[in-house]
Amino acid sequence: MKLSVWHLCLVSLLGVTVAKNDANAAATILLWPIDPWLSADASATELWIQNQGNSATTMQVRIVRWQQENGFERYTAQQDVVASPPIVTIGTGNKQLIRLIRQGTIPKGVEQAYRIIVDEIPQPDVKASPAIGLRLQMRYSIPLFVYGQGIPTVKEGAYHALVDTKNLSWRVMQEGGHPVLEVRNQGDVHVRLSQVALEQGGQTRTVAQGLLGYVLPNSFRSWPIPAGIRQPDQISAQINARDAQWQSTPVN
Repeated sequence: MKLSVWHLCLVSLLGVTVAKNDANAAATILLWPIDPWLSADASATELWIQNQGNSATTMQVRIVRWQQENGFERYTAQQDVVASPPIVTIGTGNKQLIRLIRQGTIPKGVEQAYRIIVDEIPQPDVKASPAIGLRLQMRYSIPLFVYGQGIPTVKEGAYHALVDTKNLSWRVMQEGGHPVLEVRNQGDVHVRLSQVALEQGGQTRTVAQGLLGYVLPNSFRSWPIPAGIRQPDQISAQINARDAQWQSTPVN
């Protein structure tokens, strides 16, 4: 699956700088696959970057360790998995292969999560250009999961990681005076939540039509819920892009 920068929900704006070209002239980048992973027996996998813009672009690729602690995201530098090459210049209409190479050993029975951070590096000629219009320097972030022996993965189908929904629980909490949906994952692999809805009093309210987010093993995350929902009695969600829906009542 390919993903355009302009439709990538994980794209974050690094900054806005003044340049000769307007925002529409900035490079349009495709990244694929958007869900790379390394099984216990794999030493490397691929990430492709394609430049569909009207000018060359230079990209830096880094891989950081991804953890969730007390409901918050935490990123740290690491060398267990590296990107090669780490910096590339891609001409108009061209694509570049980035190899994601495992250098460390993942413990048995463990899934480790990483984030691949792809940053656009400003071109020298852009810095020197007259101040006419805006240029966006973009950052792209996609997950990478690496497995030790003993964690089953599936090469076929929509997604590689299988989740036992018995390890999932949810409840509605108050944060800053506002209700939030908290999802807890006590399993060995991450949970990818999408198409999430809450039911209250026979009425269904959508929390996320597409991707809501990830909950890593033995972690929890929370998200705001629509106004008017206080005590929902059921959740439904798609887990790890599988057809079967997760349906569950809240925990106390």
